[in-house]
Amino acid sequence: MNAVDDTHASLGGSERTGSDEHPTLLGIVLDTNPTAWAELENKLSLKEAVESLLIFINAHLSLNNANRVAVIAAHTTGAKFLYPKPPSSSFENGSQSGHTSLKAMSGTTGTANIFDRQTMYRQFREVDEAVVGELDRLVSSATEKSVRSTQSAVSGALSLALTYINRVNSNEDEVKTHARILLVSVSGDLSSQYIPTMNCIFAAQKKRIPIDVCKLAGDTVFLQQASDSTNGTYMKLDHPRGLVQYLLSAFLVDPAILPHVNLSTQRDVDFRAACFVTKTVVDIGCVCSVCLCIMSKVPADGSCPMCGTVYDPQALQKINRKPMVIVKKKPKKKKAKLDSTPVGTPSPIP
Repeated sequence: MNAVDDTHASLGGSERTGSDEHPTLLGIVLDTNPTAWAELENKLSLKEAVESLLIFINAHLSLNNANRVAVIAAHTTGAKFLYPKPPSSSFENGSQSGHTSLKAMSGTTGTANIFDRQTMYRQFREVDEAVVGELDRLVSSATEKSVRSTQSAVSGALSLALTYINRVNSNEDEVKTHARILLVSVSGDLSSQYIPTMNCIFAAQKKRIPIDVCKLAGDTVFLQQASDSTNGTYMKLDHPRGLVQYLLSAFLVDPAILPHVNLSTQRDVDFRAACFVTKTVVDIGCVCSVCLCIMSKVPADGSCPMCGTVYDPQALQKINRKPMVIVKKKPKKKKAKLDSTPVGTPSPIP
């Protein structure tokens, strides 16, 4: 049949046997910024996004019995594991006190549970209960100051995902897995997390861990660079209510066959850096030699705004010195000599 069907040839004979199959470890980072979700409430609520994400997680676990998942929340107060559960947490108590907080945040008043305990597969139920319970505990513990904050700990959540993946793959008793990270982001301004985010990108690139970004709102240059540098997929959704369709069609692809699938991703990536002082993207700037802080211009006090290093005044004078414009001299015209007789054209001889 392979002679008739050229699918085997187009894939380069990349069919995997049961012994060659490796499970996939999926690290999901969910941005739970209350301010960003409040602005997106008319298009997609947090409760609806969690329901779509749980469907995606169950589909991922059903592809292989050995597949694993880790869910991390990037909140304004920090990054927290939703699944696997921390040893000291009790999601039962969180579920009892947290469903109201999650519904209040999403603007719904229904009484139907997200999952059905009687008819759901046990592994799916454990993951769903842990994610919903820990997320409710996180939302219910929010303070007025944390709700007003516009920054999410995305870089911290990426660090937790990378360390968890490294710990799983470093364990000799565990089966080697293909790891990847999915970031569901709603925050727009992450310029203050440029250095830790780039460190996470370099670590993922070294470990060959692709970072997929599902952007529901806003636009962040660093996340585009993260997907491009790690061979991931960056997708900004025009219709957030179709989140579950985007997740199942674009982000559920197995890493082994990903090179053979043509996915819609960000083609034009802006590789410019952002100024740490003005928070704007710069073309030409100054970089601190100690902490690699990027500045569009050096502050007036002559020190780094991040690490406080005082720069050499002479070096600052050279940097701030205006360029010298040299006026091009016009060539002088040669004057004819007065005593010289001009040579004319000889007259023809008749």
